[in-house]
Amino acid sequence: MTAATVDPVDAHVDALGAMLRGPARLRASMLAEARDGLEDAAESLCGTGVEPREARSRAVADFGAVDEIAPRYQEELAAAQSRRTATLIAVTFPALILVWTLLKQDSPGSPVELTLLFHVEAVTTVVAAILALATLLAVRRAHPARALRAITLVGTLAPLVCVVTGLTMALLGPSHGSAHLPAAYAATAVVLVALIRSVGRAHRVLVRTRRIPCER
Repeated sequence: MTAATVDPVDAHVDALGAMLRGPARLRASMLAEARDGLEDAAESLCGTGVEPREARSRAVADFGAVDEIAPRYQEELAAAQSRRTATLIAVTFPALILVWTLLKQDSPGSPVELTLLFHVEAVTTVVAAILALATLLAVRRAHPARALRAITLVGTLAPLVCVVTGLTMALLGPSHGSAHLPAAYAATAVVLVALIRSVGRAHRVLVRTRRIPCER
């Protein structure tokens, strides 16, 4: 395809999309909105007598270069990813500690070591949930990259602590568990897998959010 046949609006939106990382649905919505705005601007210029291709090129020029407008779009995507990951932590971690608390009450004869490990896991989940809630409250006022970096750190460290303590409890007390222990481990594994995926996405968004301002 030659330069003469490339549509300026399509090329501009495609270039913008290639620079952005974030929640897929929001990203698609933002790009669709940008395309609609460019189409409307080009149509308005055509109404003043400007040739269609020239109108589309001028609409793109007025819209702004990709490296100038991308940071604004990327910040919005970073804020959205921060909210998603923080919400996942804030909702699932208290649910996990509730499950494990009920299981502990169902197994009153647990060794001291298991009780200590349980408290470590409980404190970790509570702190992670509190930090996630703080991120949700601060995401509108804080720089999106900072909020995303904070929740990525929380979402990385908290599961590591939970996995280590959980495996240690399983090794130390296989004969002291409740009959519901396998289900609890399965539920915990599902939550941790979902969280790891969300944190992985958050990290990729964070990398792109940090990189884009340097490309300006």
